[in-house]
Amino acid sequence: MSKSKRTSRKGARSGRGFIPVTGPEDLNKPVDADIRVIAIPPQRHKLSLIIGGKDVSSVQIVDFRQQIGSQEVRMGGIAAVETHNDHRLKGYSRRVMVNSLRWMRQGGFDVSMLLGIAGFYPRFGYAEAFPHICFRIAVRDAEIVTPAGYRFVAYGPKYLKAVLAMYHKNNAGRTGPVHRDPKQWIPFRKGLQWGIKAVCKVAIDKAGRPAGYFVYEGEPLVARIVEVGFTTPAVFGDILRAAGKIAWGHRLEQIEFVLPEDDAFIGFCLPLGIRKEVTYRRDAGAMVRMINTASALKTVEADLARRMDSPGRLNIRTNLDSVGLSWSSGRLKVSRPAAGPSARMPQWALAQLLYGYNSASVMVANGLLKASGESVAILEKMFPVKPHFYYAVDNF
Repeated sequence: MSKSKRTSRKGARSGRGFIPVTGPEDLNKPVDADIRVIAIPPQRHKLSLIIGGKDVSSVQIVDFRQQIGSQEVRMGGIAAVETHNDHRLKGYSRRVMVNSLRWMRQGGFDVSMLLGIAGFYPRFGYAEAFPHICFRIAVRDAEIVTPAGYRFVAYGPKYLKAVLAMYHKNNAGRTGPVHRDPKQWIPFRKGLQWGIKAVCKVAIDKAGRPAGYFVYEGEPLVARIVEVGFTTPAVFGDILRAAGKIAWGHRLEQIEFVLPEDDAFIGFCLPLGIRKEVTYRRDAGAMVRMINTASALKTVEADLARRMDSPGRLNIRTNLDSVGLSWSSGRLKVSRPAAGPSARMPQWALAQLLYGYNSASVMVANGLLKASGESVAILEKMFPVKPHFYYAVDNF
């Protein structure tokens, strides 16, 4: 293997941090014979590297449906990456990760996502895609609102259907949330981090019907709300007052809300005075990559077509695979590349465009995207930067 290829496999450091792999990738190669795959119902598979009859390194892949706008792509969540202590520093984890990418490609996944540590996952083509967003409001300001008289009860299984209906309706059209299947989803397992308890309270109206809910971290010395759902905005004042009581119970002066930028509840809070903090991490946190460009773009082609107001075409070429896009009269077709304008970028840069994390013009400035002005303009229109969000309670 040449030196240049070794560099591209490991990534490179530059002014913008650790750059994910940009060299050619072939995920159509067969999974290694030393990899054992075991299904873990209802939605996991464990891939283990077997050396000398022993499981020395493994990863679990969680089969999710994740929203990209109004559509849902098949997303493979990378979890439980593990190498036994006496087998570390032998390249086993790398073999497992590379084979997991091949397995997902051949298994029909569109994209992959993980919650990663810094400095490791970019070498497998993963790039940051979700900024950390936190809002803060003073308890004294939260107390200004007049409650509408909803009462709050602890979440229980009888509220599952109502809570999921609110979650899916409130997040319709948003990029990032996963589809919560009532047969598989485990309600509110955690807060922002594993080991932090999540507590859900359901707002009940005077007729005894669920009208909203909020999820907060059941930890001392913090008043952090990590999810809000509603059937009517009338419940917002009561949710805010309830959050204020939690904060006051810990003698805190502020309430934190880790919610989407375009969340309706946050819009309700704006006139009261609220502080917003956005953190763009360099190479950790919620990271994504493409597994199959053609299948991913075919899944979201209706949304892409609606953004284009005149006929056209564009070839997108990446280090993973390449596609040709053509659109007219509100319809878009994904096929093989043909004659016409082209854009060349790493697959992870395309993933960032797909999720609305970065813009084509910024990628040109950073040297990630090679394209004509015409092609950049097309990409800017087809993949606009927009609010997107992944709920931490769904961490895998």
